[in-house]
Amino acid sequence: MKIMRLDHLCASLFVAFIGCLAQPARADGVRDGIEAANAQFSAAAAKGDSAQLAALYAADGQLLPAASDVIRGTDAIQKFWQGALDSGIAGVGLKTLEIFADGSTATEVGQYELSDKAGKVVDHGKYIVVWRHEGGKWKLLRDMFSTNVPAPKK
Repeated sequence: MKIMRLDHLCASLFVAFIGCLAQPARADGVRDGIEAANAQFSAAAAKGDSAQLAALYAADGQLLPAASDVIRGTDAIQKFWQGALDSGIAGVGLKTLEIFADGSTATEVGQYELSDKAGKVVDHGKYIVVWRHEGGKWKLLRDMFSTNVPAPKK
């Protein structure tokens, strides 16, 4: 009886060990998918395509910019990004710092840099995005960011 329990314990430990080994591969796959979506985001911004930017969000996606109410839904998100593009934003650089994944959702922590048509950096800061994997793609579900640039002195 004791030998059987020991066999079950060894088998359980082996399965747990293999599960731990498999986790980094899953995390790398998530990171690769999110970084690919970020590359699409940057490319859409460079083309000035607010519709393509909005399409990267889930249908129930929300944008949570600083000093603003929550922006909900594809049309409102497109309008927000069109306003940013119209203001002179021509480049969006995104750098993933951390990814925390659990099933079909993941949270990304990163840094952004916004530039104008001449390539001059006009803003930089940090962001947190909650992603949802749907239809084989990672979609932005919640997107929150804030600038690191101090407010002008009065």
